[in-house]
Amino acid sequence: MKKILPLLLFTLITAQAQVLDAIAIDVEGEAITTLEIQAVQEKMGMSKQAAVEALIKDRLEKSALRKADIQIDPAQVQAKAETIAQSRGMTQEQMKNILAQKGLTWELYLEQLSTEMKKERFFKEHILSTITPPSDAELETYYNMHKDKFSAAPVQMSLVAYAAPTAQSLKKSMENPMQPVEGVQKKNILANSSEMSPALLNLINSTPAGSFTKPVNTGKGFVAYFVKSKGSQGQGGFQAVKQQVTMMWMQEQRGQAGQDFFNKLKSNANIRVIRL
Repeated sequence: MKKILPLLLFTLITAQAQVLDAIAIDVEGEAITTLEIQAVQEKMGMSKQAAVEALIKDRLEKSALRKADIQIDPAQVQAKAETIAQSRGMTQEQMKNILAQKGLTWELYLEQLSTEMKKERFFKEHILSTITPPSDAELETYYNMHKDKFSAAPVQMSLVAYAAPTAQSLKKSMENPMQPVEGVQKKNILANSSEMSPALLNLINSTPAGSFTKPVNTGKGFVAYFVKSKGSQGQGGFQAVKQQVTMMWMQEQRGQAGQDFFNKLKSNANIRVIRL
């Protein structure tokens, strides 16, 4: 009996471990385990159902990428990683060390980055193409339904754009604007809010006059804006903010098109729930 008891305990513990990390859902032959669901719940602060939906979406996206056979050149992935490191004001080695502290190897990070770049290309090629550009009448109707989002936007503002190849040189120029810094270019701009993207307009609006915005990574370098003045609101109405309306409409349509595509994938997929 004494010899049998440890064997029974070992069997029970093993069985419990298998249940804890068992396959919960099969999505097109790709497994989602119970531990994965639990990890996403804890890390993202999601409910169990939300975590399940997120993991199903992940598997469906990866399946769509495989079928589309989208390839990303490793050199492009490496360049993207270097750009991300620079935008955070660090070298590639510093970024590697930070990732290592979080238990993520550089190779795994590049693999994840490659997947994200594939998703971006897939979205542009297979989802954005389904969005029909709006007519002026559609945009004006959208504007009338969301006037509160555009009514407070200023019309003209006086800015000085500081463009630099690196975050370090831009920071140096911002700390002492009167001192020339090699590689940093300055340009006076009289900007109209209707010509700005919502992201840039929000950036300017959140920056007090007489100060710099935070640096922005353009992908080819870095830029910050010194806000000299924000001007006055002047004439309002649809025509004054038409470009902003178009940007916001497009952003909303992108989100809806992505959700519609996911719903279509899910409805046509072979998803088998084993245990939850």
